[in-house]
Amino acid sequence: MEVTGLAVGVVGLAGLFSACLDSLSRFQNYRESNTDTHVSNTRFRAARARFEQWGVSVGISNGRLQPDHHRGLDNKERANLIESILEIIAKTICDESILQRSRTGPRLQSGQFGGLSQSRGKRLKWALGGKENRTEQVDVFEKLVQQLYNLISPEDKSQNFEGLESAAWVEGIRQMLTKIEDGIKSKRVETTCDWIFERPIFKSWLSPVDSTKPSVLWINGPAGFGKTVLSAHIVHHLSEALDTPVAHFFFTADHESREDPFSALRSWYRQITAKNDDAFECIHRTWENNSSENASKRVLVELLKEVVTAVPGCVLIADGLDECSSLGKGDSSVARFLRDVMGVIAGTDVRLLLVSRDEPEIREALAEGKDALLEYKIGTNDVEADTAAFSQSVVDRKLSGKSEDLRLAISEAMTERCQGQFLWIKLQEQSLRNTMSKKRLQEVVENTPSGLDHIYDQNWSRIMDMSDQDRDRTFALLRWTAFTLDPLSIYKVVEAVLIDQFEELDPDDYPEDVDDEYITGEILGLCGPLVEVHYDEEDPSPGYRTLHIPHFSVRQYLVQHLPAPIWMQPRDIINMEREMIHHTVIARACVQYLSLSQVWDEDDQPDNCLQDFLPYAASYWTYHAKFGFMDPSLRDLSTAFLNYNNTCFKSLVNYIVQGVDPSKSAFQPQLRPLEYVLYCGWIDMAHNLMENADVNEIGSLGRTPIFSACVSGSAKLVERFIQHDADLSITDVDGWTCLHLAAQHGFEDIVKILVESNVDLSPQNEYGLTPLHLAARGGHIQCCRYLLEQGADFNITDVHGGNIIHQTCLSAGHAGILRLILQNGPDTLATDHPSNMDTPLFTAMKTGDIDMVKVLLEFGAAHSLFVTSPRWSYPLNLAAFSGQTELVELFLEHGAERTLSVPDSKGNTALHNACVGTEHDKIIGLLLRLGVEGSLVIENEDGNTPLHLASQQGYASYVELILQYSQPVHQRLLEIQNKSLKTPLLIAAESTINILEFDNNSPLFVASAGGFSEIVMELLSHGAGSNIAAPNIDGETALHAAAFWDHVEVLKLLLEVPGVSVNQKTPCGFSPLFIASRNGNLSMVELLLSVDLVDKDTESWLGLSPLFAAVANGHLEVTRLLLSKGCHIQNQVSIGGDLNCPRRYRERLMQSSAQSIY
Repeated sequence: MEVTGLAVGVVGLAGLFSACLDSLSRFQNYRESNTDTHVSNTRFRAARARFEQWGVSVGISNGRLQPDHHRGLDNKERANLIESILEIIAKTICDESILQRSRTGPRLQSGQFGGLSQSRGKRLKWALGGKENRTEQVDVFEKLVQQLYNLISPEDKSQNFEGLESAAWVEGIRQMLTKIEDGIKSKRVETTCDWIFERPIFKSWLSPVDSTKPSVLWINGPAGFGKTVLSAHIVHHLSEALDTPVAHFFFTADHESREDPFSALRSWYRQITAKNDDAFECIHRTWENNSSENASKRVLVELLKEVVTAVPGCVLIADGLDECSSLGKGDSSVARFLRDVMGVIAGTDVRLLLVSRDEPEIREALAEGKDALLEYKIGTNDVEADTAAFSQSVVDRKLSGKSEDLRLAISEAMTERCQGQFLWIKLQEQSLRNTMSKKRLQEVVENTPSGLDHIYDQNWSRIMDMSDQDRDRTFALLRWTAFTLDPLSIYKVVEAVLIDQFEELDPDDYPEDVDDEYITGEILGLCGPLVEVHYDEEDPSPGYRTLHIPHFSVRQYLVQHLPAPIWMQPRDIINMEREMIHHTVIARACVQYLSLSQVWDEDDQPDNCLQDFLPYAASYWTYHAKFGFMDPSLRDLSTAFLNYNNTCFKSLVNYIVQGVDPSKSAFQPQLRPLEYVLYCGWIDMAHNLMENADVNEIGSLGRTPIFSACVSGSAKLVERFIQHDADLSITDVDGWTCLHLAAQHGFEDIVKILVESNVDLSPQNEYGLTPLHLAARGGHIQCCRYLLEQGADFNITDVHGGNIIHQTCLSAGHAGILRLILQNGPDTLATDHPSNMDTPLFTAMKTGDIDMVKVLLEFGAAHSLFVTSPRWSYPLNLAAFSGQTELVELFLEHGAERTLSVPDSKGNTALHNACVGTEHDKIIGLLLRLGVEGSLVIENEDGNTPLHLASQQGYASYVELILQYSQPVHQRLLEIQNKSLKTPLLIAAESTINILEFDNNSPLFVASAGGFSEIVMELLSHGAGSNIAAPNIDGETALHAAAFWDHVEVLKLLLEVPGVSVNQKTPCGFSPLFIASRNGNLSMVELLLSVDLVDKDTESWLGLSPLFAAVANGHLEVTRLLLSKGCHIQNQVSIGGDLNCPRRYRERLMQSSAQSIY
């Protein structure tokens, strides 16, 4: 088998990396199903996680190389080494066939990398889980991943503020959303859901009277009315019908996004940026200016305003808001989300579509924007035809062996009883079987109560009549399906239910086989229609199918009806929210599972003990505990487990550590229980553990527990640590103090507590940063104000010499903090900077925040307009390059015109920089003022003037602006040659087309051949028409080129040139009409025949006419046109034979054409 080559460039790296990652996922799943040892599995998962994180960190996302990728990938030598490593991973860990799927470049010879090839037997042994080979390959995989980190360290990117971590902000839920969309589309029956497009209110929303204002449509309806399927159809329809971006998000009860409605914003941004570069630039700019890995809600909301302003006409769609955890209270509630979004889109032309049930919290939040709000309530009349179609499709599929009349009767009965609820029909589907008699089928439908609640009640009664053991198992299955934070596979559910039911893992309780029969009998047979099983596309084996709730209304029903276990005391839950009870039960089961030595002791594992539940229990048990309440049983079990001397707790920490980079993570082998729960944010347990903990014990990263308390945001917890004599003077391995962390996170109340405890106000970490620096960088104005009031020193600089103003200007949105500091600092603070750093003005302008720039100018920073930057020379140069029109205008108002004709180290002026970007017309117009004259003729290091650069990019409007401004000397500008001896006119013609430059090709010829009418127009307006008849080395002119390539608009421009010769021939005697006729270019022939002076019967050197050329090449329509214009019919030609077609066919075509005309 040949292996594709290495010479595919950086983009090829992304494809190969993604192919490896995808294949590694499948191999991991397959091996785990064969009960590999825990150590090998854990090492493999950890190495794969590091491999995936490396790709994200260096800018590889979704199979593509991001525009902001790590610059190290552009280094050819380093890229070749990385590609070699990926080749080895693909061939020794995965299957070398993925190389064929991931590459498009040229192939290598079979001998290249031949030493890496595996025999089929070795690959088969790996796939089947041979332990010896597996261990060896895991060793190799770990070493290869480490080599990737050695070649390019991801930290280099984030520390230099050069990267856009798109995976963290934009791609976090892409796979989940895609899976949901695919599932929704598969459920829709053809012809359904089209009714919505005919409703006047939908048309009004889509095409509002005032297109400059936002339009909001809220479609609501009862549970089970197919709202999500309707939403998906609307998304599909609008995505095809509109040119503007259509971004959507589906909330679902079985995904963690339901905890945070603001997840929709991340998804919207991902979709908009995929189609629009301006939106991408907005996010890129915001990302560069924000130091956190994940965007805060505030940043996400502010970014929405920028995106919808930069991209007019956006359509935003959110479905299933009623499925979110919190509807009306809290910062992560649906009400807060709606108020923020409605506030941001005010004054824009956004069209927002919301689809949900009619919940009072949603109605109340939307009422605040009632001026822009339209509402449509789905009724049974709307969906009657759709439910009938859906019912018929279900019956036809389930009862394919029955007669058409019976299927129609059953379908009609179901349609009548469903009351518009698609879900009712879907639940009824499980009751229909081909083996049932006609009478039994009719009874099943008639005896099923109408309405979803009645169906749920009917099934609940069935469950309550089960035996105690079956009922308990059913309760456990329903709980682990409805309330987990990530859908569980059947393998995971097996262990979860066992530990839930029996509080232990008895090997004899494990099923002998997890197959279709087990799923049907032990899961679906118990839970009925309240649970459904989804297939895993990557692994079809039954054990990897996942359990889901069929509809959010089922989850709500279970919240109210699923009982608390008997070990919960009634007095503890009397006033407790029902959902908290179920999370507490799950958390208790998880800690029981983690406390079992057999889970961690691989030598004690029987073959049928799967350990599949371990990743979920280890990752989510504290989350469930936080969502639950501190039940005495959960507290006691957790306290016993969270003991540093407990080998099971140490095993958990080691398990977590193997999946992260220990050099940067707080999760290290020496992590103490108190630190662990603090990092997990389980504050209640931290209070419980504090009584018996050493509060000054040095743990991971050289920190004591109070460091974690300061990060948790709990002021009460910090106070308790101080009451227990926590040492506040301790610094960690990087020189950070508690005050650093509290200030960085903006926890003002914790900052006050620490300052009141007499900590040092201005300690410096190893980077020279103080708490005030970190508060300013994070945009925490209240913390800054308090620290300044308490006497924090704002004169301290970091290790690079940057002061507090530099730190503040690193991120956009800090104008208020900037003003606060400048009002309280010395007069030179706005301009002070070391020689090796940019000025504060330059730092602020790179964020694109004009308000910060205005504040700096207000406080005397105008002098910085004339201070050079190591890369960009003057601020005006960067503003012009990055397309920041407002900043260019602002700088010019403050005297920056003095720098207009001053080049940077590469010889570029502001005008040079403006000419290489898109849509910079206004900026160029601003720059073309008194003082720019020198810039017009300045040549950069490549010998290019601004006019050269504009011509290279094909920006005709820039060329026109420059030439109009410099009218007296424009001929000189047009004649300046760069180092390649090319004039702007030649560059304008040839730079925008991908053809070779031939001898004597004029700019007009090249532009005409490329069909670039704007460039042709600009060239003609500046005198290029005087040489229109000048032939190239082949004797062809611009007219010949336009006729050959069928560029009608270009030829129209050329024919307007006075004195143009429309009959000029090439050395072979080909006129433009002959060329167009021969090629069958009908529109071109029509245009040429409309010219009075055209010779219709012009002959080539062989005596061939345009008519003959058309006939000979089989162009019937052109032949008819020429005959209609009176072209002479040639009976014989001098060459004595045909050109491209048989004689008889040519004569028949000629005769047919003549008859049709005459």
